[in-house]
Amino acid sequence: MQQVERRGRPPITNQPLVSIVIPTYCEEQHIERCLKSIRRQKFQKGAIEVIVVDSDSPDNTKALAKQYTNKVLNIETRGVSKARNMGAQKAKGELLIFLDADTLLDSSFISKMYESFADSRVAYASGSLVGLERSGIADNLFKLFHYGLVNKVAALTAKLGFPLFPTVCCACRKRVFRKIGGFDENLAIAEDLVFSLKMGKVGKCLVNGEAKAHTSLRRVKKHGKMKNYFIYFKNYLRVFVLNQKPWIHDFPHTVET
Repeated sequence: MQQVERRGRPPITNQPLVSIVIPTYCEEQHIERCLKSIRRQKFQKGAIEVIVVDSDSPDNTKALAKQYTNKVLNIETRGVSKARNMGAQKAKGELLIFLDADTLLDSSFISKMYESFADSRVAYASGSLVGLERSGIADNLFKLFHYGLVNKVAALTAKLGFPLFPTVCCACRKRVFRKIGGFDENLAIAEDLVFSLKMGKVGKCLVNGEAKAHTSLRRVKKHGKMKNYFIYFKNYLRVFVLNQKPWIHDFPHTVET
């Protein structure tokens, strides 16, 4: 069991209160910074457990992760849903946080997310996304637009009763996760939105604007901004409107080249 380091403070309990699940595939360029941001958390309610679930990466992702947690799992079949479900299955904490490997947390992130669940009706909560990279004026403006739009859509749809949360930095109660059956492992895209919609049917969902997570635009930039929007839009249309499988059958959001 991994006890996140707290310099100058003894651990409050040996039983994790919060379990963070990070799915990875070829994330050697990002995983260490992500894990360091978890170590810097100012969370005093209890222990934090970190579980990295790797999809058999050929690079040094697992070796780097093992420097920060003794819970590094390997699965041979790729897929973020499989990885998240495996991590949740092994988790000891009652609160699950799903985090992308290219995302850095503000030091108060876990405390703020934990506060979201003071209301017993809350089943699922999303943090607020902020762009990570520093770049030119045009890219910075795009970051503000992109993540501003994502945050507003998430908050609005949650209030309307059909939450659409990207699973970059989200938290849920473990018992509710089990109740809805976790993530759909047959979906290569939109699995996060399907998951949040199922959460919305069994409990209250919200966006915590004070829980900040800085995440990378690398995947959007890799495929091109407009092309990326088009890929996701046509697949969401197919999944949510036509009730069919997406056109994409591999896992572009887990690939780093």
